[in-house]
Amino acid sequence: MTDAQNPFEALVARLAQDPALARASEAGAGVLVWDSAAERVLWASPAARGLRWAIADGTGRVAPGFRAGPRLKELAGGDAPREGARKERLRLDPAKPWLPVLCVCRIADVTPGDPVLVTLLLGPIPKGVRAAPTVGTPPDSPEAAPAAAPGPKASGTVRFLWQTDPQTRFTHVSPQLEAAVGPMSADILGRTWDEICRSVVEDPDRIVASLFARRETWSARTVFWSLDNSAGRVPVDWAGMPVFGEGREILGFRGFGLLRMDALVERGADDAPADDFAFEETLEEPTGLEAAPSDEPLPASDDALSQSEEETWFSHLRDRVAEALTGGKPEDTEPAAPMAEAADAPAPREPDLAQSGLSHAERNAFREIARALGARFGEETPSAKETPEPAALAKDMPPAGPAAAVQEPDPILDRLPIGILVHGQDRILFGNRFLLELTGFDGIDQIAAAGGLSRLFPDNPDLLDLEEPEAPLVLKRRDGEAVPVALRLTSAEWRDEPADLMVIRKAPDADALRRLREAELDLRQREGRMRELEAILDTATDGVIVLDETGRIISLNRSAEALFGYDQGEVVGDAITVLLAPESHIVALDYLEGLRSPGVASLLNDGREVMGRVRQGGTIPLFMTMGHVNDGPGRKFCAVLRDITAFKKAEGELLGAKRAAEQASAQKSDLLAKISHEIRTPLNAIIGFAEVMLEERFGPIGNERYKEYLKDVHASGAHVISLVNDLLDLAKVEAGRLELSFTSVNLNDLVSACFTLLQPQASRDRIVMRTSFATKLPPVVADERSVRQIVLNLVSNAIKFTDAGGQVIVSTALTDRGEVAFRVRDTGIGMTEAEVEAALEPFRQLATSRRRGGTGLGLPLTKALVEANRGALQITSHPSEGTLVEVIFPPTRVLAE
Repeated sequence: MTDAQNPFEALVARLAQDPALARASEAGAGVLVWDSAAERVLWASPAARGLRWAIADGTGRVAPGFRAGPRLKELAGGDAPREGARKERLRLDPAKPWLPVLCVCRIADVTPGDPVLVTLLLGPIPKGVRAAPTVGTPPDSPEAAPAAAPGPKASGTVRFLWQTDPQTRFTHVSPQLEAAVGPMSADILGRTWDEICRSVVEDPDRIVASLFARRETWSARTVFWSLDNSAGRVPVDWAGMPVFGEGREILGFRGFGLLRMDALVERGADDAPADDFAFEETLEEPTGLEAAPSDEPLPASDDALSQSEEETWFSHLRDRVAEALTGGKPEDTEPAAPMAEAADAPAPREPDLAQSGLSHAERNAFREIARALGARFGEETPSAKETPEPAALAKDMPPAGPAAAVQEPDPILDRLPIGILVHGQDRILFGNRFLLELTGFDGIDQIAAAGGLSRLFPDNPDLLDLEEPEAPLVLKRRDGEAVPVALRLTSAEWRDEPADLMVIRKAPDADALRRLREAELDLRQREGRMRELEAILDTATDGVIVLDETGRIISLNRSAEALFGYDQGEVVGDAITVLLAPESHIVALDYLEGLRSPGVASLLNDGREVMGRVRQGGTIPLFMTMGHVNDGPGRKFCAVLRDITAFKKAEGELLGAKRAAEQASAQKSDLLAKISHEIRTPLNAIIGFAEVMLEERFGPIGNERYKEYLKDVHASGAHVISLVNDLLDLAKVEAGRLELSFTSVNLNDLVSACFTLLQPQASRDRIVMRTSFATKLPPVVADERSVRQIVLNLVSNAIKFTDAGGQVIVSTALTDRGEVAFRVRDTGIGMTEAEVEAALEPFRQLATSRRRGGTGLGLPLTKALVEANRGALQITSHPSEGTLVEVIFPPTRVLAE
């Protein structure tokens, strides 16, 4: 039957239309078709024909003991679906049965009622398996197996640089990105951020996109980057900044990314891409034998075998023996070719020892261990060149039966640097030379005569029941000396009978091992600390540059690379001036020279402002701080550079605001000067002429009503001049131009004089005034004229807002904290808290104040005068209960007696 007529090939082509099995149509895909009982291979794709001949005979029947057979039977019996596909890990490699191969499985009908099981290999087809056709079967030439789906190509933290144009279209990306995630996922040149977010990058909540739009500087924003041919995603710490030209026009963006390869995240079912396979995945529980064995050869000494390495080596002993014997080549696992084609077949080659990593002696030693353990390697048929003669077998293999206690020396096993002891049938069956030298006996017959295992390990009668992977025991030598040893116990076969295999080695010196482990722990801690410091420096937004004594660059952190747009290798060895604008060269060199000198200049380290020169063109303002890294012959300096673009912008805004405030202040001063000159002068004339006419100095006024009008004119002029005076005083206080003469002021005398001056006004309004002065009140440091105005304003306000029959109490006091207080309490109309706040604002008048007159400047001016005298004004008031006003001078303004 030709390929065109092959029904299985047509079946696979039909199944490839399903996205779950789409890879079956690719060149080099490995596909196996099994019968409904999974006992025979019915068809194999060209790439999988070598594997087919390794696991089945010429009729397609699977070899006995095939590791994946039981699971394949379950899948063919109904575990595999008829729609979609099921992912499985099957042990299809007869040379390395502990390594599962990732496959997808599905049950399909070749013809109606004729079901088969189809398996598509997703992972690499086992290497080195070559087809060996049977008689009547045309020889196949298997194609190269497809490469394994590439996963992460790096570990740890991978850093890369990037640049975009103003539209966030990528114009440069360093090659480290492609090396880490693959060429397809790293193909972002010419694409915008929004475009790559729809394909290879996940930007949670579009945070980075919004930062691009706002043209801000950012760092440590986490995005997720896809890997080529993988469902995994790598978290990336994304940092960047805008690049501006000399005219503050946007030139693009630049920055760096930190790929945290060790934090790979598997894509869940909900966020899988549309083109991923929709597999129904069931993975077998891994066992110890499924882990890939170590590729290192057997250690040359006890001390070279660390505990962790020996754990891996011993747990995979059988598998390593099998791999060593096959040499990683397919010829050892192939069935013998028919005699009819033997002449055409090439002569079998010796396994490539360089590929297996073993010498001839180590290879032969593994063979002896394998024979002692009774290891089996599937249907291995050794070549005639490797098949020992019967005489050699009789010499090498220990005799069976009761005579097994007599052992011939084995030159290969005796070279092993560990003790090997095989125990079974209640006696010691085998022991190598290292074991005999360790115990001091001449042979295993002497050990058996002395008591066997109970003689060697008298403190451990239950030796064969040990559960520890490596038990520390004490071995008693023939001469009675106790030797500390480490023993590993496992089961094996000896002459097709079950036995126990013991690997015994000397325990290392406890103190030396402890010191070694402490040194290793300290080294790991130091390395971890160094990686943490490097990560901190790389994550910091400030650029850090290490310089030698001559000012040449030794290293840059990633932020400095992103800041200037240079890779470290491009500027190492150059002077630091290569990163600075020409006008900043002298500043930086003088700064460095001052740090090198032993004088005062090295101590005055307050930083410098410089202009950085970026690779794309343009400059950026920077603040540079330098310091010593170490002193001595190899003295180094560290320069920390911070982008102060935002600070310069804020500084410009503040300077503009300052200029606007100064201009407004100048306009206010001009206005006050005009008010003082243009209003005060005519007002004084109006008031003066009104007084002359009221006094009738140049003759009588004929009508009395004119006199009343003149009185109103005089009162209005006086009111306006008072308002102008208050306004000018308030403006002077706010502008800090009020001239105050601070002297020693006796507050009791000053308040008493003001009280006497306002007593007639209180009597006219039928208000009772009382005083309460503290005795021995110390003088205060204040301006007497302004304090007098404060007292007059407060007392006159209290009289004004108190109804007839009320009281006004004026008092002074010395508080417990050493403060001098002047208080005015009245029983007037009072105010709410909101009304108190309004009364302290200029030109804000309450409804009650309008009824009683006023300018709205009394309290604000009083408060300003109090604060100008370093005092504090406090007002406590309640409606219909009255008001308490306190002027408090702090202890620093009180003179001691």
